Order: sequence, then C-alpha cells, then structure tokens
Amino acid sequence: MKTLKHENVGISTFLAFALIPISGFAMDVYIPSFPHMASELHLSESDIKLTLTVYLVSYGLSQLFVGSISDSFGRYRINLISLLVLFLSSLGIAWSSNIHVILSLRLIQAIAISFIVVCKRAFFVDVFTGEKQKNYTSMVTVVWSTAPILAPFVGGFLQEAFGWRANFYFLALYALILLILEWIYSGRNLT
Repeated sequence: MKTLKHENVGISTFLAFALIPISGFAMDVYIPSFPHMASELHLSESDIKLTLTVYLVSYGLSQLFVGSISDSFGRYRINLISLLVLFLSSLGIAWSSNIHVILSLRLIQAIAISFIVVCKRAFFVDVFTGEKQKNYTSMVTVVWSTAPILAPFVGGFLQEAFGWRANFYFLALYALILLILEWIYSGRNLT
C-alpha cells in the first residue's frame, strides 16, 4: 500500500480541504434544478425532493459505522474507492430518467460521501499534531460551510446553461479530478 510521502503532505492537505465540502455540494448543487427535474422526468416536485431526503438520511446514518470501517481497512484505499463510487453514481444519475434509479444512486452516493468526509476529517488528526492540528481541524468547519453557500449558485448557473444533468456531471468531474490527484499525491497515513 502506498504511503503518504513527506513532500506530499502539503498537497494532500489541500486535497483534504477540497474534499471536505463535497457533502454540501452534493446536497445543494441541484436544488435550483428541482422544478426542471420534475418537469423533464414527469414527476411531482415532492418526488424530486425525496432524492434529497434519501441523501440526507443515508449520509447521516452511514456516519455511524464508516469510522470503524475506515479504521479497519485503511482510509486511503476507502477514500479512493469512495471517490470512484461517487464518480460512477453521479454519472448514473446524470444518465438516468428513472426516479427509482436516481433514488438508489443518491443512497449510494451519500454513503460514499460519508466515507470521504470521515476519512478526510481524520486526515488532519492522523498527520498533524499540536497547534497545527488545532488550526487545521478548526479550519475544517469554515471550509465545510462554504459548500451550502456556493453550491446553489453553481447549480443555478449549471441549470440555466446546461440543464439539471449538468449538476451531476459537475459532481462526477469533481470526484474524478480529486480521485486522480489523491491517487497521485496521497497515501496511507496510519499504520
């Protein structure tokens, strides 16, 4: 298993901060598209809102067990797998017109994002100590809080320019870029 190199700690830290807001982006980026999704998929807006409910419940419940799983199997490997699952599930949602498929993929997406966020929050505790650890862990909340602010703007722009599916292509591209960067620069940071 690849180990985090000392010279890559800085970029791995940047990547961890880039992944922390993914939970909020996945939740809020497509909210401006709800009416358009409902119209295009011939569903009620409440059916579309159910995709958000499924995401929130799955995301919340999965956090009860992802920490112990990541401790057992290693955060680096699980993070890479979760980014791949996020990439594939986002593409699946973008390509689907079936609400049941979208709901299932949102559930899978939420679990994958839960693993990503838990692993990346633990990164700061695994790698840093003392004041540096305190500073970085306090910055996590600030970075995380940017997603609910920025995501609706990004989602609204994507909706107007390209349609609702663009929101999920955006999530897929985000996951793919970070998957590649994580694979290149990060590594196992706990024995």
